[in-house]
Amino acid sequence: MLNSNTRKKSLSGWLKNNYEQEFSNGLKLQKFLFFYEALSKIDNDDYDFNYLKGYKRGPVFSNVYGDYTYRKDEFINAADEAYQLKPELINEERARFSGFLTRVLNEEELSDLTHEMNIWNEKELEIMSEVKQIPLNEDDLNENDVSLMETLRQTYPSNFINSTVVIEVEDKSFVIDKDDFNKLTEEQQNLLLTLSDNDELENPVYVKISEDGVLLVD
Repeated sequence: MLNSNTRKKSLSGWLKNNYEQEFSNGLKLQKFLFFYEALSKIDNDDYDFNYLKGYKRGPVFSNVYGDYTYRKDEFINAADEAYQLKPELINEERARFSGFLTRVLNEEELSDLTHEMNIWNEKELEIMSEVKQIPLNEDDLNENDVSLMETLRQTYPSNFINSTVVIEVEDKSFVIDKDDFNKLTEEQQNLLLTLSDNDELENPVYVKISEDGVLLVD
């Protein structure tokens, strides 16, 4: 028997259908759900912070964690079914932005981002002292958290997300215009693999093709 409610199953199903690689990563699934719910609250829309707990790597919805970890096949089927039944329940723009964040940042960067937020910081001492299952309080989502999320939403507006392709190579996420993506040669794709080893590059890494066909890193 699953513990995740219909909302969480439906959101998880959306991620599976739109960002399957991120859905296959438990940490990224949790970050997607957290960003979506935080933005829902910020937008004065319906939201659900039930079962939100503080883990060392950030906020975690423990009901989804249990289903995803211990009843994965059943959860995947239920998530698919819930999303397909009523896809209109998902705010597409909010989900697209939340999914984009989980795609352009690696696990460590996503954890660091949520560690910046007061809703996790308020319980940091307890969390880091190995106390388990620390509930996070939605009232601790303060103005700084709102500002951080709004800044990110302004940095990655919908038109930008819809006009770009994210190429994930190892721990790097390269963002490229869709037109330029279609021009990438095999040699340039191999170059991205080499660039993924460059520790000086921070995600997301913006790349483009110059007029004379050269791959440029911004």
